[in-house]
Amino acid sequence: MYKAARYTVNLKQIILSALLLLALAGCAQLQKQAEVMKPTAKLTGARLAGINFDQAKLVFDLAVDNPNPVALELAGLDYNFKIENQSLVSGTSAKTMALKAGGTSSISLPVTLKFADLKKLPGEIWGKDRLAYQLDTTFNINLPVIGNYAIPVSKSGEIPVPRMPKVKLKDVKLKNLGFSGADIIARVEVDNPNAFQLGMSDFSYQLNINQQKWGAGAIKQKKTIAAKSRGIIEVPLSLDLLSMGSSAAKLLAGDKPLDYRLKGSMKVDTGIDLMKDVAVPLDIKGQVPLLR
Repeated sequence: MYKAARYTVNLKQIILSALLLLALAGCAQLQKQAEVMKPTAKLTGARLAGINFDQAKLVFDLAVDNPNPVALELAGLDYNFKIENQSLVSGTSAKTMALKAGGTSSISLPVTLKFADLKKLPGEIWGKDRLAYQLDTTFNINLPVIGNYAIPVSKSGEIPVPRMPKVKLKDVKLKNLGFSGADIIARVEVDNPNAFQLGMSDFSYQLNINQQKWGAGAIKQKKTIAAKSRGIIEVPLSLDLLSMGSSAAKLLAGDKPLDYRLKGSMKVDTGIDLMKDVAVPLDIKGQVPLLR
């Protein structure tokens, strides 16, 4: 009887040991299988898809390589877009995607940066001419047996920040004044706040003084304004005082500032590939001195 009990105990130990060995072998096999099945991901490029004075549209091209003989599922893509180390745009793309077997699948992630949002960030970010960015992404992939597998990928670079030129009527200079007419030059000042020069052309205008139309037309010549500087566009006007009435003549003979409204548009070339010949509308008003 004693021998039978000892035999039973030994049999149980043998069975437990065998099960343990099988479990260890299974874990090792699973680990080996997981190493083989793990896909890789990388960011292959970043490009400006569009830019203007309000926002920049970036597209990040990513690639996932699946070495397995079966297709895998991309369950989602988490991303965090940072400007000067501060998170600005983040989210999750919940759209699933099949990653083809034994090959590379391409993914495009569009990110829109609104320049007005920079003013909400702490510090002096808004005043910078170029901004450092970093995109942190995490690919979430469903692997057989293993379950969710996360692959982090990051990309950094710089984005130019174009700023709208500031336009105003600097002054109106009287050249000739006669009984029936007058010749004047309206000097339009353009302030370029950017760190790059601006090319300006096709300046169309309508100038109203004290709510009366004084002239309209277009100047085709191109003018270049250096970075961080101002330039002047001279607009010559000939006034028919007989048709305009005595009010215009009194303004030209007096010394009071003139109320003006300048409407029109111009084309601006920033030198940035995606910002050439940008149409900039004009509608400004204020007071301006009359020079003699």
